[in-house]
Amino acid sequence: MSSSPAVNGGASTPAQGTDPASGAAVSRGVLIHATVLLGLVNLFHALDRAAMSILIEPIKADLGLTDTQLGLLTGFAFSLTYALFGIPLARLADTRSRVKLLAVCLAVWSAATAVAGFAQNFIQLALTRIVIGIGEAGGAPASVSMMGDYYTPENRSRGMSWYQLGGAAGGTLGLALVGVIADHYGWRVAFFAMGLPGVLLAIILVTTLRDPLRGRFQNTTEQFDTDITWYQAIGQVLRRRTMLHVFIAYGIGSFGGAGVSAWFGAFFMRSHGLSLSEVGALLGGVVGLCTIAGVMLGAALGPLAVRRDRRWELWWPGIASSLTVPTWMLTLYLDNIYMACAMLGVTIVITTSFVALVLTSMQSVLPAHLRGMGMAGIMFATNLIGVGAGPLLIGLLSDALAPELGSESLRYAMIGSVTIIGWASIHFFVAAKHIRNELVS
Repeated sequence: MSSSPAVNGGASTPAQGTDPASGAAVSRGVLIHATVLLGLVNLFHALDRAAMSILIEPIKADLGLTDTQLGLLTGFAFSLTYALFGIPLARLADTRSRVKLLAVCLAVWSAATAVAGFAQNFIQLALTRIVIGIGEAGGAPASVSMMGDYYTPENRSRGMSWYQLGGAAGGTLGLALVGVIADHYGWRVAFFAMGLPGVLLAIILVTTLRDPLRGRFQNTTEQFDTDITWYQAIGQVLRRRTMLHVFIAYGIGSFGGAGVSAWFGAFFMRSHGLSLSEVGALLGGVVGLCTIAGVMLGAALGPLAVRRDRRWELWWPGIASSLTVPTWMLTLYLDNIYMACAMLGVTIVITTSFVALVLTSMQSVLPAHLRGMGMAGIMFATNLIGVGAGPLLIGLLSDALAPELGSESLRYAMIGSVTIIGWASIHFFVAAKHIRNELVS
């Protein structure tokens, strides 16, 4: 199945295209509306993760938890269900209405986030994290699949960058606004403030957003095969060697990066003596602004590089991953708070500049009926290996080192975890060797 390509868009707004449902010409405003809504969904997705990192200390004090338990809450309690439910929900995204799926998933994880504010112990809080993981598992496959059908292959990395801007805004709010709310009204109110607006957005989604025509820019040689089973779909994804190495790279990279990110709030409070509000304002400003800068860098230069050679969709992530190892280590090692924040800013810019390109590479080598499953594969690798094991390992190492290093045990546990990111860059370069032979879009 194929359809006519849309007209390429400009540099600063979504590409003009065809009607999301029928293929007829529509205004640029329709595409802007879709991009803004999907970006807002990504905002709430990122908000939950970012905010949890700075709520660790007040939750620990209130509920009497250990670092290992906190590692489970920020890790496997969320990521295990997120990774496992991503597969069946991605299959629904590849075969059913993506808008309806996204709206239901957003409502579920937003409601569970609000309910987390009532938790009285580790088990209750862990259960809410499990439900949040289930809900969020369907968000990325549906959203990324739709973005791939809204934007032409040439402008797709720019569209993915606009989508990532929602996550950047969510990270900024999660580290700034939520920190202030928690400092003044407590961590429970912070959860209420994060969850309830997402339910309203879910209603807006299902009533105003139209599902784009699936596979609008796909080559005619790649036919839809929606009758295959979920495990056949996984097999077809993994036969693309590009995707296999992208999964490995993302899993390894997130093991170091996501583990550190989950503990950032606690690290700056323990090693630099900052309060909740100070952590929220400092990290919200640095992480938020530098995330936006990195995303915009990718939006500006990514399409130019990709037009010269499609392998830049993976060369760029490979180069960036190798550069982040020394910058992460300096961020964590430096005692001067201003120098540490400067290095953190450099690291965030480098890291966030390539995310859209990785998502673009997935859409470049997978036909439309496999893109949701491809996103589920990235989610599985990232969350089961990275977000799941990364924070837990840091928590275990921190507890083990605490008798000798005291409050500095967390610093050295985090430094040890980021060294593995260099391994991820190798797999990005290997994936780049295969991408031109496996392009379908």
